[in-house]
Amino acid sequence: MKSGNIFLIGMMGAGKSTVGELLANNKTSFLDIDNELEKITDMSIIDMFNYYGYDRFRLMESAFFKECSKLNQFIFSTGGGIVECKDNQGILKNNGFCIFLDCSLEELKKRIKKDTNQRPLLQKNYYLTIDKIYNYRYALYKTCSHLTINVNDKTPEQIVLQINKHLNV
Repeated sequence: MKSGNIFLIGMMGAGKSTVGELLANNKTSFLDIDNELEKITDMSIIDMFNYYGYDRFRLMESAFFKECSKLNQFIFSTGGGIVECKDNQGILKNNGFCIFLDCSLEELKKRIKKDTNQRPLLQKNYYLTIDKIYNYRYALYKTCSHLTINVNDKTPEQIVLQINKHLNV
């Protein structure tokens, strides 16, 4: 990987963690923001949402992301809501190369239907909530990204090949 960070953004279920691990391929450092937050707090994301509430969780996530973004030559899998904070948008645009893994709403619903109990924002009224979140965040993802990849009908390996081709790796 060339110098700088790579940030993977997109909705829950788009494949950010899977693609990030494959892209790093033990040659580059990989950091999954949600997983690291869980380790640091010794709480699951859902427990953090329930204990701290949405706004406090986003503040914690943003503070952690800001510190992590100071690292160099990392591949980051971000939480789906990372783009909701203006400061994070600036980091994504200016502190590395940001890739939006664009997955259609219909495909997302198929992918995450079985694990909505692990997704704090989807605990109540799943279909209405996922539609609302998707519609709110979509423009933010597009604005923050340097590259958009439609991931609907691609395997993680195909997505990684497309990213590497773009990055000339």
